Amino acid sequence: MAVLASSSRAVSSIRLTQRTISCCQVLSSYCKRRHSTTSTTGSVDSSYLQNEGTIEGVWIFHRHGDRAPNRYLGSPTYLAAESAHWYSRIPPVERGDCHHHDHYAALSQHFPPNIHKSQNDGEYTDINREPFGFLTYNGMDQMRSVGKRFRQRYDRYGHHNSKINGEKRSFLEDWDIQAYSTNYLRTVTSVQCFLDGLIGYHNSVGENRQKQLLHAGGGLRRYYKDAGKHEHMDPSALTSSGDLSDDRLVQVQVRDKKTDTLNAFDKRPKMMNDLVKNVISMEGFQRVDSDAKGLADELSEFLPGLSGAPQAFGGTPSGINWIHANDHFVCRRAHGIPLSAFSDYEGTSDEDEVERLLESWATPVCSHLSWRFREWYACPKLVAAIAAPPFQEMLDQMIDVTSMGADERRPFVVYSAHDVTLLALLYAIGADFLVSGEDCGGRDMVEGTGGTHSHMVEGSISSNSTQHSMSSWRWWPDYSSAIAFELVRLNKGHEYGDTTHIIRVILNGRTLCLLPRLSTDDEGILKDQPPCSRQRFGAVSEGQSQMLSLSDFAQIISVLEQSSYASTNEDGGVYNGTKVGVEGG
Repeated sequence: MAVLASSSRAVSSIRLTQRTISCCQVLSSYCKRRHSTTSTTGSVDSSYLQNEGTIEGVWIFHRHGDRAPNRYLGSPTYLAAESAHWYSRIPPVERGDCHHHDHYAALSQHFPPNIHKSQNDGEYTDINREPFGFLTYNGMDQMRSVGKRFRQRYDRYGHHNSKINGEKRSFLEDWDIQAYSTNYLRTVTSVQCFLDGLIGYHNSVGENRQKQLLHAGGGLRRYYKDAGKHEHMDPSALTSSGDLSDDRLVQVQVRDKKTDTLNAFDKRPKMMNDLVKNVISMEGFQRVDSDAKGLADELSEFLPGLSGAPQAFGGTPSGINWIHANDHFVCRRAHGIPLSAFSDYEGTSDEDEVERLLESWATPVCSHLSWRFREWYACPKLVAAIAAPPFQEMLDQMIDVTSMGADERRPFVVYSAHDVTLLALLYAIGADFLVSGEDCGGRDMVEGTGGTHSHMVEGSISSNSTQHSMSSWRWWPDYSSAIAFELVRLNKGHEYGDTTHIIRVILNGRTLCLLPRLSTDDEGILKDQPPCSRQRFGAVSEGQSQMLSLSDFAQIISVLEQSSYASTNEDGGVYNGTKVGVEGG
């Protein structure tokens, strides 16, 4: 056993060494810049915060679209009525092979899912919970809209290969599109709809008619938003994918758990369980979460399913799953359903009073949920375990891009995941509105459904430096929220030193200012640093802005991995407790 343990540690060490070697050049560049005496080193024109330069690589992490509540929480008396309502909002799912449901066939024809056998034996994790947790027609339409917005952006500002005989090449001839997803039907369908909007086109059936109706992803059915009814579309109005041919299908890959970089909770359940339990056991967490027990108990009286649901990680003092609690408010608001619907109070003289009471709980519930995950992601080992693997995967591809030929396809990678995944990445990269600790109120932080990407107009984005609507850690990712990491080639004459590319980070159409765990003095990079001692990227001063370079990104990953790999010896254990994961988001 000692020999096996020693061998395991040796293999882990070799893997870490190999990954470190791949970043030697950019880390060397980082060290040279950090010890430079020139204060303006690394600054470029502030226009690079938005649309300047040529985008040569894209890595998008998005939350799935609008969905039904993940769990039924009400009285058993109303289960059938509420289920019937949500069934009217989702595409029908035929039993049988989950890869080939009739109503998902148009999407899967062009964007076939490829689920590794290690992932629930090749089946979706959530397939037997219909309708709860399923993507709605509205969610499918949201994701197609997001895909269209990104298509506009990269047609306008992205890398383009040379024209052939004067003809513009297709998007797939410019970009090497890869799509990855967690093993949920809602995340797989979401990225399929995103791709449909990105590289498909829709045959219009009349401008006025389009404004009145939502189009289910892939044009499978037309959905009447107000009535919750659906009907078959005319075949002439179906979406087709003009850029795609049979030999260029874009697969949606749910990778082998051993190599997947997207879901640390499923990949390393024992390690993640232990890390979360460590956070929960802290005195500060116990105290604040105990203070929320009164609210949790009141919620449970109205939503009895909260008190009876199993809790991951052994439970917390408040005694409920706050993601499920928040679901009640988010899902109903998104569909215009009264908070007191499907309950004993519906249609009674107390209905208005109960509605007002429930409305008053919405902000505290979301705020406490945000606080809990803020505590989680303040733990370096926990946030590193989630963020370091996809960041390293990105960096490796970014380094390759810098040496590509002019007419080589550039990477365009889409990851379909969950709200808590996006939050972890934002904390890891140091999104200033999250890590600074500033707080301007919970409900004000939620951008309403439908306006999530409203700041991306005709492909252009806006700088967040003049915006104040995202300055609180109480923010929570809305459905279809997306983080885009863009590798941008600096215009000729704008290069500095050996830096030819910078990284722009966009959240829902706005660039982010970043305060990652990089100190300004090379000391204590793993300490709990106040924002004033951290390097700041994206702030504007006299028309200039320090932007994140490849070497800076490599150092961020190095800091994360110093935490993450301290825990790799816990990876091999088998965890048989309550399922831990991201099913709530």
